[in-house]
Amino acid sequence: MATFLLKAKHFLKRHIYPITVGLCTILVLGVVSVSAYSAIKKHNQTIVTEGPSNLDQETDEENSNTTPTTGNSPIIFDLPFENATVVKEYTESSLLYDKTTKLWCTHQAIDFGANEGQVAKAVYDGKISKVESSMMNGTVVYLKISDALTIVYKGLGSDALVKEGDSVKKGQDLGKITGFLAEQADGTHLHIEALKDGKLADPTEYFSFNK
Repeated sequence: MATFLLKAKHFLKRHIYPITVGLCTILVLGVVSVSAYSAIKKHNQTIVTEGPSNLDQETDEENSNTTPTTGNSPIIFDLPFENATVVKEYTESSLLYDKTTKLWCTHQAIDFGANEGQVAKAVYDGKISKVESSMMNGTVVYLKISDALTIVYKGLGSDALVKEGDSVKKGQDLGKITGFLAEQADGTHLHIEALKDGKLADPTEYFSFNK
């Protein structure tokens, strides 16, 4: 046993340098291999978990910018009366000053300036799904364009020219425009909202002046 230990000590003494270099080399190769494996694994996980490709995203964006349609025809609204002009735009991402409440708030509708008694017309073919009277909004008429889209008229007088269940054509008279309490300080105007799948949406995109 003593002889073996002496020989081993002598061997290590003579070969300590190459042994050290060899061990260091093995250690470095091991570290490099582990790092490379980790990098490859992380890269593969990124490919699997990241979202759609740029091509898919571009396709989605193109689809989202397509003109809304009903059946095979694009939906393009007429103005609610001749020479109608937007006096207050739709906004859900920024605030507009509300003269009536004196607050800054969103305005998820578009307002068309009008004269008292001016007649509002159907902007598109559809069916009257509801007519209701509101102290704050005057007479409110719901014009259902499709299963997904309904246009809401606020600020009409009590003598509505349509009733629930009526089928109407684009340009048909719906009622006379008057002032209403909810936006009284803005003067006489027609307030139009769009309900898309039951949620407020921007009606501007459907009007011909936005094409």
